[in-house]
Amino acid sequence: MISTRNDWQWACSVGAKAMAANPSFSSGTAILACAAMAVLYVGMLYTPSLLFRLPPARTINEHYIRRFTCSVVASVLASGLCFWLLGSPIDMLRNGDLPAALAVLGIRRDHVATLYPLLLTALLYLGPLVMTALNTDERLEDEAKVEMGFIQGLFTRTRDNVISLTTDIFAWRNYIVGPLTEEWVFRACMVPVLLCAGYSQLKVMLLCPLYFGLAHLNHYWETVYPENRNHKIAALITGFRFAYTTIFGWYAAFLYLRTGHLVAPLVAHIFCNVMGLPAVGDALESPYNKGLGSFICLLNPATSPALYGYMPGQCLPTAS
Repeated sequence: MISTRNDWQWACSVGAKAMAANPSFSSGTAILACAAMAVLYVGMLYTPSLLFRLPPARTINEHYIRRFTCSVVASVLASGLCFWLLGSPIDMLRNGDLPAALAVLGIRRDHVATLYPLLLTALLYLGPLVMTALNTDERLEDEAKVEMGFIQGLFTRTRDNVISLTTDIFAWRNYIVGPLTEEWVFRACMVPVLLCAGYSQLKVMLLCPLYFGLAHLNHYWETVYPENRNHKIAALITGFRFAYTTIFGWYAAFLYLRTGHLVAPLVAHIFCNVMGLPAVGDALESPYNKGLGSFICLLNPATSPALYGYMPGQCLPTAS
């Protein structure tokens, strides 16, 4: 293994040569492959009962442990499909270079993409974090107080949710297994496939999240039957979930394409699950407006590819 080179750049150069030797697959193939990954990820959740005919889980913990297992299996299968289509990662694995193969999926060790994406995402929650820390709804004008409240609120939320991981199965679902497997399938596996099929980064950023949103439509069935709600309520809940998961998917794809790191959308995903939806209705209230304004102003600088040792359009194997 060539240790003196950037793993990411080396993986890309090898991948580009491989793709040049073997012409890129069609855009239609990429679309079908991504659809297959999405269907596989959702469908795998129901295989214990539909395919293996297992009896219903006796406890909620058993139910989610089954789902965790299915999500991991689906992630492995999606990786196999991605590697098979790209071709070059398989060659890297045959040559014993696992880091280079993983770098194609955005798993890199040359730069860290945790702090800036996390702080950028946290700006959307500046208001709730400050209010949590100070336990007041009064307008805050003191800049030092706002900054301290933001830090305290971030620490408090993080500490409480880390503690809950030891006993809460829902915490494992929301903060570990869910974000990790979803980002792996819907960003790490899908984005390289779409890029190698010739889609521009803008089209990938807009297209890929649609699969992420559509993958949450299974909640319609789960809302109608297990929860015994009528179809209109289920449609409203599912439509709303599709909207906000797609919007988040755009942001996550943007982070992934700008940084070249899977860690960037992953930390944003976990943080958003910890905090819930931003309080959009209070966005014009101080300090909400300060967080939103700062987010908009820092969106490009905080995700500048130069910060992460990454040149857009060259980080993933593309046809040349």
